[in-house]
Amino acid sequence: MEAYQLTAAEAAQLGSVTSSSISFGPLTITWNLDLSVPQIAVGASLLGVSIGQAVLNPSNPSVTLGGSVGIAKATVTLTANFSQEELDYSVDVESFGHTIVNKSGRLFSW
Repeated sequence: MEAYQLTAAEAAQLGSVTSSSISFGPLTITWNLDLSVPQIAVGASLLGVSIGQAVLNPSNPSVTLGGSVGIAKATVTLTANFSQEELDYSVDVESFGHTIVNKSGRLFSW
């Protein structure tokens, strides 16, 4: 097997990408920050089923994703502030018509 040698530019580009996820009960939010663009690819799933995806960038910094799966319903708003280098969230998760998660805050800073 032949090894591939990265150039300095390719290595720097790989280092500019950060991915992670967080769960709020049955809701999972995923993100992939690419500083070379800059943009953040975000997604949300409820009980393992995708309820939306979007790409945030300086000209489109906010999105609301939501949907219902079985007995659960969720809405998540994600807002990126590229000048302050932060991604904020607001989530609301309900089951059988009762709120089980309602919170907001900062997902991460970069």
